[in-house]
Amino acid sequence: MEYNHQTLQEVIRLVFLESRHKRGLTQNDLSIISNITRQFISQVEGGKRQPSILTLCALANAYNLSLTEFFSEVDRIYPLIETGNFVFSHNRPLAAESNKKMQDYIYNAKRKKQY
Repeated sequence: MEYNHQTLQEVIRLVFLESRHKRGLTQNDLSIISNITRQFISQVEGGKRQPSILTLCALANAYNLSLTEFFSEVDRIYPLIETGNFVFSHNRPLAAESNKKMQDYIYNAKRKKQY
């Protein structure tokens, strides 16, 4: 597949935005988990900045995704964006168990930062 630079930027933005919303995280929560500033996360999600490969790794780790899983999602969404068939919805229901695990993870990450 040949990637259009602008479309690829949009897909990366949407994958991270959708991943954050799926997990019920705020930008501040993600900042705590990933150790990336909330401002930078906002800029990535807003399409103003592109993450480096190290930042991609940190964000993927925060979402409990491998880079392979992350780029598989990019490959899944890319053709949908190109054809205009992708609809972003942050109102997807979360599994209570998954949400609870993520909240525990955030709580523990906050506690680690205090030491």
